[in-house]
Amino acid sequence: MSQLTTLLRPNTARTIAWVYTVCILLLVALPLNGEGQLLGNLNDNYVMEIRLDYLSHALLFIPWVLVGGYGWELHHRNRIRIGLSYLLALTFAAFCEYLQLLLPYRTFNINDLVSNALGVTLGFLLLWAWFRSGK
Repeated sequence: MSQLTTLLRPNTARTIAWVYTVCILLLVALPLNGEGQLLGNLNDNYVMEIRLDYLSHALLFIPWVLVGGYGWELHHRNRIRIGLSYLLALTFAAFCEYLQLLLPYRTFNINDLVSNALGVTLGFLLLWAWFRSGK
């Protein structure tokens, strides 16, 4: 972790995490996926028999957790604060999917919700492993 600390300070990581959060919200709120939309219909693409959009939902949240966890210096926090951070991240991931219920051009999908939660969980597991390796 010492190599990263010389390249990226926590303040910079927090800024990146906020920008990343806004980008996630834009991806959720804008009509990007579907017939006649900017990116076309992504729901018909598969990787190893897993729908690409489910995979992309999970992969979207992993770097968000890593950058945010480093930026808010979770490695210096106690277990309760880390647990609350995990619950807050899961809440944001769920909010991103439930927000689509309010948008007429988007659809709520429970599998997307599970994929979001999986991405947050994998991100926290990687963050935990990263912090442990730096001790």
